[in-house]
Amino acid sequence: MGKFLASSHDTRQVLVGRIVTMDAQGTVYPRGAVCIEADRIAAVVADPAHVPEPFAGMMAIETGGTLYPGLIELHNHLSYNFLPLWTVPRSYTNRNQWREHEPDYPISISLPAKVIGANADIDYPRSIARFVECRSLLGGTTTTQGLSTSSSGGKKWYQGLTRNVEAPNDAAFSAAGTQTLDYTPPEIATKLVPALQKDRPFFYHLSEGTDPDARQRFLDLEYLPNTWAIDTDLIPIHCTALQGGDYQRLKAAAGMVWSPLSNLLLYGQTADVAAAKTAGLLIALGSDWSPSGSKNLLGELKVARIVSEHHGGLFTTQELVRMVTSAPARMLGWHGQVGTVTRGLKADLLILEGSSADPYDQLVNARESDILAVTIDGRPRHGRLGFLDFDAKRQERVVIGGKDFSLDLTESGDDPLAGLSLGTAIAKLTYGLAHLPELAGSAPGAALLAFKAIEREAITIDFELEAKDDFATLQDVLRASASALKPMPMAPITATDDPDFITALKANVNLPDYVKQAL
Repeated sequence: MGKFLASSHDTRQVLVGRIVTMDAQGTVYPRGAVCIEADRIAAVVADPAHVPEPFAGMMAIETGGTLYPGLIELHNHLSYNFLPLWTVPRSYTNRNQWREHEPDYPISISLPAKVIGANADIDYPRSIARFVECRSLLGGTTTTQGLSTSSSGGKKWYQGLTRNVEAPNDAAFSAAGTQTLDYTPPEIATKLVPALQKDRPFFYHLSEGTDPDARQRFLDLEYLPNTWAIDTDLIPIHCTALQGGDYQRLKAAAGMVWSPLSNLLLYGQTADVAAAKTAGLLIALGSDWSPSGSKNLLGELKVARIVSEHHGGLFTTQELVRMVTSAPARMLGWHGQVGTVTRGLKADLLILEGSSADPYDQLVNARESDILAVTIDGRPRHGRLGFLDFDAKRQERVVIGGKDFSLDLTESGDDPLAGLSLGTAIAKLTYGLAHLPELAGSAPGAALLAFKAIEREAITIDFELEAKDDFATLQDVLRASASALKPMPMAPITATDDPDFITALKANVNLPDYVKQAL
């Protein structure tokens, strides 16, 4: 088996293996070739003997694996994704119940996230960015969502590595807008409608919960009689409270984002995706966040299949794979850039070991340790040690499922995370979570000389800090909370290396028995 060439944008590569294009026809080449030049796919051929010039005569890289488009996640909250899985205390019918009224929520989620994300030691927010992007990458994700648009510090730290839909840092991609909290009825007209007029994708967390109040957030979209704030730029997330007929109205949107595990852990049920499918909506998957979600899209695919099978095989495995490849790309309007293995698109690829199983079953069944390589812009960012030919100066070795992998985390130019390895980030966050009371007690006061600089570097925690709290008030809150906080564990970054993860899921009070039995 050959190795990847050293990464640079002036090299050409030919990758040979089974190719799952995810194009509209569902084309799969049992043994084809993907030709990469710079950051794009120059050709995709069914027979490696027929690659075009100037690739003819090059030494091809025999992957021995199956090539897919890089996975695209359309629902996440990056700033929380270093926290452990939450022991959900009870069942909820509306997200505002746990976010505003659950006593354990600030102790287990919001305050720890703030203590680390807004810490005076900027290596804490830097470590969050490093860890959560690697968490996605190690699960095959090349594009993710979930950067609060109100976060100046977040935009600084989340540059490079995986694509982020709110800050793609590439003129070829339209940047998305995002709203996490509910708009009030008047704000639908004054904020949501103008956001939808900007000709860019806009994510809106819609009707999360199961009660009439949650559904009312959908009905609020009718901001004038027979006039709805729904168009092809709207990408609603959750939609758990919608009723069957509501999806016929929602089909005017770009699609919807489904997060089954988080919904089930918090509410005991998830969106009516059968009605969504009947209405013809595109559906994408999102793992939500670490307190109540999968580690990455590989985990979310498995939960989606469990729900599908519970409903009589609602989705084929090919349809499930589309939810993390071609469907989210089309919903974003990025389908001319990513989402399929097609000539002219960006060379964002996921390569899995082996090619004997059904290609769609293979991806849904895959664990992080089954990955051979992940490329973004044609550049190998993560993969099996010995398969990838990385420059040793920027190679970091990690062990996943007992197998050696390497990470390429370097960026050109002024990289805000320069010199920060994943191992160092994990050590920093592990220490921080173990010393939460001390860190909270040492939060700086507004009189500190460097206070404004700290504010600029902080990562905004998007559920809590959206224009209602200023940074000085936040630091006061953290100091006051020090005595209530307790040390927390740092969970492993992958599911395959977290032996307690499935056990913790099965202990959840809301997860349906059919899911527990299938995990």
